[in-house]
Amino acid sequence: MPANKSEDFGDAMRALMAPRSVAVVGATERADASSSFVMRNLMRFGYRGEIIPVHPKAETVFGYKAAPSLSSLDAAPDVAVIGIAAEKVIEALDEAGRTGVKAAVVLASGFAELDEAGRERQRQLVEIAGRYCMAICGPNCLGLFNLGTGAALYSSSLSTNLEKGRFAILSHSGASAIALGNTGRFGLSHIVSSGNSAATDIPEYLEFLATDEATSAVGIVIEAIREPGKLARAMMKMHAANKPVIALRAGRSARGAQATAAHTGSLAGSNEAYHAFFKRVGIIEVPDMDGFMETATLCLSLKQRPTRPGVAIVGVSGGGVAHVSDIADEAGLSLPDLQPETITKIKALLPPFATPQNPLDTTGVVFANGDIYRDVLHSLAGDPSIGLIVAAQDAPAGLDDFCASEYLGIAEAVSAYAETGKAPVVFMSNLSSGHHPAVEAKLPDVPVLRGTKSTLAAIAGLIGQNPVVSWPGMATAARKSLPAGALTEREAKALLAAEGLPVPSEKLVTSPDAAAEAAKTLGFPVAMKIESPDILHKTEAGGVKLGIASEAEARAAFEAIMASARAYAPKADLRGVSVQEMVTGGVEALVGLVRHEPFGLGLVIGIGGVLVELVKDSAFDLLPIDLARAEALIGETKLASLLDGYRAAPKADRKALAELLVKLSGFAARYGGDIEAVDLNPVAVLPEGKGVRILDALIIPRTDGKRDAGPAIETER
Repeated sequence: MPANKSEDFGDAMRALMAPRSVAVVGATERADASSSFVMRNLMRFGYRGEIIPVHPKAETVFGYKAAPSLSSLDAAPDVAVIGIAAEKVIEALDEAGRTGVKAAVVLASGFAELDEAGRERQRQLVEIAGRYCMAICGPNCLGLFNLGTGAALYSSSLSTNLEKGRFAILSHSGASAIALGNTGRFGLSHIVSSGNSAATDIPEYLEFLATDEATSAVGIVIEAIREPGKLARAMMKMHAANKPVIALRAGRSARGAQATAAHTGSLAGSNEAYHAFFKRVGIIEVPDMDGFMETATLCLSLKQRPTRPGVAIVGVSGGGVAHVSDIADEAGLSLPDLQPETITKIKALLPPFATPQNPLDTTGVVFANGDIYRDVLHSLAGDPSIGLIVAAQDAPAGLDDFCASEYLGIAEAVSAYAETGKAPVVFMSNLSSGHHPAVEAKLPDVPVLRGTKSTLAAIAGLIGQNPVVSWPGMATAARKSLPAGALTEREAKALLAAEGLPVPSEKLVTSPDAAAEAAKTLGFPVAMKIESPDILHKTEAGGVKLGIASEAEARAAFEAIMASARAYAPKADLRGVSVQEMVTGGVEALVGLVRHEPFGLGLVIGIGGVLVELVKDSAFDLLPIDLARAEALIGETKLASLLDGYRAAPKADRKALAELLVKLSGFAARYGGDIEAVDLNPVAVLPEGKGVRILDALIIPRTDGKRDAGPAIETER
């Protein structure tokens, strides 16, 4: 985007998010009209900018002088709220653009979510936005609300209990925005219900909020990502501003991968692609609204980010901290053992029967003396392996005031520690209903979180968040096209070998005698496989024979393979039999590529062989990957244990497998535009120092007629 165009759009976003004047097109006093809600919300929340009702006949609306049209105004308003039927929106929007309006909110439904006519209407809306460099919220949305200025461009009821604060909510769903905004857990700077987000989507809102002084953190409720590159760039700006972003994705149920013919398609669904993307760009993903609330509360109230991954859990009940410890393990948190110096300090503070460890039961002594609890926290914070402390303390809301008072000393101790403590502390209730109000009141500067699972997942998300956009560089490679039509295994291997991926020697034969001669030349034993672009999984077709040890066996195997293949697929194009160098020993791995739009290709690694569907062991990441990420991916699988010598087996060449993953990433850089999926199964990982071999290969070309211009994510403008 040219600099002047970018500046113009920046002005348009400011006009949308912080307008100084608002025109409401279709303004009416009819109670059920969307424009009526907007007018009343503007008045109700004390918007101080200019309000201009636009109606062809009315003289006033809610006491405000009406204008017959936008073009009749002496000066263009910052934003026009289009509160009329979908069929009339395009005309009104074009008038707004011609008049010089910088931004618009289109409330009506009846666009791409409806039918073909709606999709055409939305295409015209996007064209108008581009022509006039307008920022447009919607269509099919509730609108947006700037709590700092009272600019409530919102077409539904808004509670006056909404508190002004530093958290912004961006949501494709209006209902989710309202639900999350009205919990009372934190104050809000902005609420945006963006609906179809046809012309202005989450990345544009994030770029605005990155420089918005009223916003410290952002939560997004997202149904789909259309342009990953834009979102990655927006996240670079959010990280630069030290503003965390939380994401709750709607529609996460698996619908099956596009590449159903490849094993990798069944292993890595769209959820894995979204998880990988969020991790790469440093967005904290949450599973549900409870997780959203606790993560938002944590991000807003934590004074400092943990500098180490280790977490200490402290409480007054052995059973209680054990329960928390179990769930911490499920959340993937690290609970490191305490250093000897830390143990010595804690022993000096607690009764002789206490056991200084992580998790730590302080015993009930702290009820009588809160200073002990405070000093225990300081001792834990001094441990070099501890980055954050969780004070797991229930004080249920249903307690009477007398019983609640027993917990006030602990709360005061945590609060006192937080003033000078070296490691951040979180005060947690195991109950989602939270703490007694009197206890919470003692913790004004401490994150007070609710529910064990949601709290620990929030902590894990924050600790595991990548605070930068991490996208490894990919070496520039000349783009290549796949040969036309379906590829056989041998043809697929030839393409892979040309890019430096290791494959066994092989030869295509079309007669029993040729099979015997090829086997003799390659050296016994050999493997023999059917050669056909129409038979993807050869084992099921009886098209594979292994361990062929003589010329006679090779002739017989040729006849058997051809007969089985004809019976399995009578109409298949049978081109002969591939006689291959027999590779024995090692660990069988599955390596593959699978496409998930809009992210492009991702890589799958896991246990391979004939049991791949049964074991379902895999790790996934988007491309490109470098050697460090390849090694980390292997470490995320059960395959890693096999490679490292499970049950005294010899170690396999893990380094060579990691190098193969990087080479496959490079292969995707050349051919990825034409690829739907790649299935390398099995890949034989030979003993340490002996390398790897691709024993079977399936490349599935794209059939949608599209071709990538390059890697799915580019973070450079």
